[in-house]
Amino acid sequence: MTAMKWITRIWTRNQNQVSLFYTLLISFISIIVLLLSIHAWSYSFFRNRIKDEIILNSAMNLNTTVANYEKHIRLIRSYMVGYLFGTDTEILKNGNPLSHYETVVKAQYELQHALNNSLLYLDNIIYYYKDSGFIIEKDGTRDAATMFGKFYVQPAYNTDFWNKELEGTDSFKIYPSAPFTSETAFERKSLGTLMPILVKGSFEHNFAFIVLMKSRALYDAFYQPQVESHLMILDGSQLIFASESGIELPPSLMTKNGDGYERIGGAYYFYKTSAETGLTYIESVSDKGLADQLRHLNAIMAVLLFLSLLISLAVSTFIAKRFHNPLASLLLSIENYRVGLPLLGKSRIREFNLLHNDLHSKNTMLQQFAYMTRLKNIHGKGAQLLNSADVNRPFKLILFQIDFKAQPLAEFANVPHRAFNTYRELIDVHFAKLYSESLTFQMEKDQILSILFIEKEDEDRHAADFDALLRILETDSVFCNFTIAPSPIHAHSSDFAEAYQDALELIRQRKLGEDVQVITEWQPQPALMIPAPSEESELIANLHAGSDSVTIPLVDKLLDQLAKADAAAWQFQDFAQDVVNKTIKMMYAQNISIQAFSDKGSPYDHLKACYTLEQYKAFFHWFLARSGEAIQDKKSETDVMTKFVMEYVESNFGEDLSLDAISAKLGITGPYLSSYFKEKTGTNFSDYIFTVRMNKAMDMLRDTDLKIQEIASLIGYFTAASFNRVFKKHTGITPSEFRRLHSRH
Repeated sequence: MTAMKWITRIWTRNQNQVSLFYTLLISFISIIVLLLSIHAWSYSFFRNRIKDEIILNSAMNLNTTVANYEKHIRLIRSYMVGYLFGTDTEILKNGNPLSHYETVVKAQYELQHALNNSLLYLDNIIYYYKDSGFIIEKDGTRDAATMFGKFYVQPAYNTDFWNKELEGTDSFKIYPSAPFTSETAFERKSLGTLMPILVKGSFEHNFAFIVLMKSRALYDAFYQPQVESHLMILDGSQLIFASESGIELPPSLMTKNGDGYERIGGAYYFYKTSAETGLTYIESVSDKGLADQLRHLNAIMAVLLFLSLLISLAVSTFIAKRFHNPLASLLLSIENYRVGLPLLGKSRIREFNLLHNDLHSKNTMLQQFAYMTRLKNIHGKGAQLLNSADVNRPFKLILFQIDFKAQPLAEFANVPHRAFNTYRELIDVHFAKLYSESLTFQMEKDQILSILFIEKEDEDRHAADFDALLRILETDSVFCNFTIAPSPIHAHSSDFAEAYQDALELIRQRKLGEDVQVITEWQPQPALMIPAPSEESELIANLHAGSDSVTIPLVDKLLDQLAKADAAAWQFQDFAQDVVNKTIKMMYAQNISIQAFSDKGSPYDHLKACYTLEQYKAFFHWFLARSGEAIQDKKSETDVMTKFVMEYVESNFGEDLSLDAISAKLGITGPYLSSYFKEKTGTNFSDYIFTVRMNKAMDMLRDTDLKIQEIASLIGYFTAASFNRVFKKHTGITPSEFRRLHSRH
């Protein structure tokens, strides 16, 4: 099967839908390809780095070679200087050497002993007397013509050459390596490639040492060859050694000095010039050598990538099959259930065996979800689920709102959740008996919705049964208030959202009372101007003054006006919360903590427990009396000057409250104000300001949702960090921890 046919089969399978197995497999392959791509990119990146490392290693190899050569040349120089200025040499230089036979024998013995040291890599050391042509070497004494004509034959280094070199002033000079041979009457043999070195006094022209160094042995000892690499040593522009004969250096390298490398033609040339001897060492490395190393690395990486790909594909296929097969069986069982066929047999998968019992409940949940999307006008795939909501049949909605009272909530844990489920099941069972098709489910945390598919003539027939449900709910009115909003009968499913919104509006029309209220008709609510502007001004003024003798009758009057206007329950709540908010703001402004109400809990919690006019009045009699008493107590605590300071601090706690700033407003000095305030209140001025700010902060953390940064700014701290630090010093905990422990919302 070709790749194209395989891909076509995948994408046309099951009505152009890809099976789970192929989806998983393709996903795994995509991840594998991504990882391989990253791996290939990493290899490409590091391959270039490796090439640089190979170049660096070649340069380091040359540096090591140069160091070894230079060290050895210094050794030979030092060794030969010892010979040159030795006592025996001085004796032999002065006069005829043959007259000092014992010294000659001793010198010959010392040469043999020195040349036995293989680490010197020397073939011979020659005492050469120019005028007499006399030579002392390791094997005896000879004349120069015999020595360089038979035993060490090299046309470039004959007797005339050495006689001419002795005329120079160089005390230590290295000459190019050359092949030497021995050509006696008995045999002709090669002595190898030797590198001559001339050692003499700068102004000595009759005597010199000629050192014959084994250049090939030095190369083998001091140079680590690479693939297709060569070593060359130059003295200026003169080549004195090459690891291979016939090597020609590019002209640009013949005069190179310093340290570096160049790529010329198909090779890299690394060079380094010795500052001591002036010799330039050049290593040539063929580009082919580097390429072979990289090619070897490429081959290894290609094999690793291929093996990784095969292993990854095998593992991916195995995992995809293990994951796909059980799910395929589960999906087939669901399909069989949908078309009425029997389920598959037993499986080792426990979830598969439980599927049959779970299908019905899951279908119900999907149906409820579909209804909720329709009722709330949520557009999306959930609204496209096929269910009875898509069929144009008469229906009606009944919306139940359940408000649990404070006392049962305080006496029993988890009461709302358990009781709510009980009421939902009760309502569901009730309507399931009356209508062949009904659905009851939770819409919000305090709302239950029943959808009834009925014929219009059935409405009157089941009215008595609905009254029976109301009587059951009325028995529980001591625990919670029930508000019920039944909709009229609608003929089309397209009216679901509109019918639900109408039911919500009916729920909002609940009046004061602790009972079951069934609201069937919507009545327009009058626009209430309670309190009137003059009444609101009067209320605010007396709240500020703490005159509960005025505020309590005024609030009672406003509540009676709301009741006379037939206001809804939510309008009473809005009015009451507004009065509480105004009162608390007044207390904040006068630096009075609302801890005065802490013995009976939050005022807002008390409001939630008010369901009748009498309960609202009782609440405000208590609340306004306590707040008025607290305000009056605060006012009686201060004299004129301290009152000014306290009121100013209370009103401007977020501004500059320095001692100098406030004393300037009073026209007195700062020290006098500080001592006066301390005398009258028993509190340091700075401590009082700090306490006010911290109390304000604690109140805001307890009673508002302001951010900590905003609270810090409001009480005069520029950063949240400084506010956190001083707050923790004052309370022992951070602002966040305080809010979590004392929040009233």
